[in-house]
Amino acid sequence: MDFLRLPPALRRSILHHPSIKQTLLRHVSTAAPATAVDTSTPPTNLLKPSPSTLNSYTISNPPIPNDLILARSFFTKHHPEILYSSPHFRLLPPSPFPEVAFLGRSNVGKSSLLNALFGRPHSNLARVSKKPGKTRTINAFGIGGSSGLTINPKSKSPTRDSNGQELNPKAETWKRWGRGGLLVVDMPGYGSGSREEWGGEIMKYLENRKQLRRTYVLVDAEHGLKRTDVQLLVHLRKQGIAHQVVLSKVDKILYPDSKFPGPLKVHNGLTKLRSRCMEIREELDEAAAEEGVRGRMGDLMCCSSEKSLDEKNKTKRIGIDELRWSILTACGLEKSFDLMRAVDVKIL
Repeated sequence: MDFLRLPPALRRSILHHPSIKQTLLRHVSTAAPATAVDTSTPPTNLLKPSPSTLNSYTISNPPIPNDLILARSFFTKHHPEILYSSPHFRLLPPSPFPEVAFLGRSNVGKSSLLNALFGRPHSNLARVSKKPGKTRTINAFGIGGSSGLTINPKSKSPTRDSNGQELNPKAETWKRWGRGGLLVVDMPGYGSGSREEWGGEIMKYLENRKQLRRTYVLVDAEHGLKRTDVQLLVHLRKQGIAHQVVLSKVDKILYPDSKFPGPLKVHNGLTKLRSRCMEIREELDEAAAEEGVRGRMGDLMCCSSEKSLDEKNKTKRIGIDELRWSILTACGLEKSFDLMRAVDVKIL
């Protein structure tokens, strides 16, 4: 019996009866307080793929759709040309073009990522191999937009520049490369399977190449940082060398299954990827602090050369357009007249 629910007059009568009063007081039950009802709207907004949810920006502003259109057009309008290749830093030509370098542990997916960057994911332009340490030379690929070279289909060699001027067929390729372009440099891998002397050539390039604008260090998103990754990244920060971490193979985190994910799975995958980015930041900042290096880690890019999060365009690889835009900004080409003329696209 719920004593408090009885009419007031009856409660008073019962309480004044001595024998009943003692019994009721031992067994009386009081109504439980009403549970507060949460009238707030439950969080129904799921994370969706975008530059800000996919990548981790702490320095730059996330690119807008128009930026991504420009970047995609710049990298895919012309076929990339290999402008130089050398196993030694001292043999690299003094080209006048801005350069960005890509390096990472052996078999981190660098060659596949570069092929996707060039808009040719199924090409072997940047050679792909399951054998670690396949890249043994410093290879520079020219991306020139409208400043690219005109190829004679019969000779398969450049004959004219973008202005229609005749090219000297005996000149080195980099000397015949038009203005307004940039060079993407594929560096030898480090770590297991790579020779120790390659590391020496890598450091010579990173520390002495005047044309270098930014270094992109690839880290396997699924396995995280390795000891050699941490050592290299702390050294780059200590030396003041502009660099950026790129998580490769993020599809292994976003959706490891072959089936295209639904909204909830995409949300969960992006949430997990955010956690991985935070872990990497904390680990690198802690390692740098132990070496007495101040500052915080910069922007962190996330990419996949294999899969897409765009169900309407599954050839659009995860994070590749954002990486392209990052390269353009590193080279100072994001607002150049040459870029606008090169892509020749309608801005939204």
